[in-house]
Amino acid sequence: MTRVNAKKNKAQKANAAVKTQKSKRKTHWILYIAVVALVIYVAVTIVEQNVKIQNAKETLSHLDNKISIQKIELSELKSVADSAEKKDYDSVADYIEKIAREEMDYVKSGEVVYINIAGN
Repeated sequence: MTRVNAKKNKAQKANAAVKTQKSKRKTHWILYIAVVALVIYVAVTIVEQNVKIQNAKETLSHLDNKISIQKIELSELKSVADSAEKKDYDSVADYIEKIAREEMDYVKSGEVVYINIAGN
């Protein structure tokens, strides 16, 4: 009986070894698939981030162009205002008052406004 038991033990050990090898192979495949999935995920994430960075750079470039245009316009307006103040301050003030009264219907404080209800 000991021989039969010994053979059974050897067979069980062989079966256990085969099962262990199969489980190791299965574990290797699962690990391989997990590593490949991780690499794909990282690659896709890097590509997405590069696209976002490129879009942000384009937006920044566009805004920088707008800022430079606005600075140029501001400097032109400042030079016009400075020259107007130095030369014709009274005429500029008169012009502003004329526009405010005629086009924007502003009045000075203390003035009485009469409205013609007849329409003529």
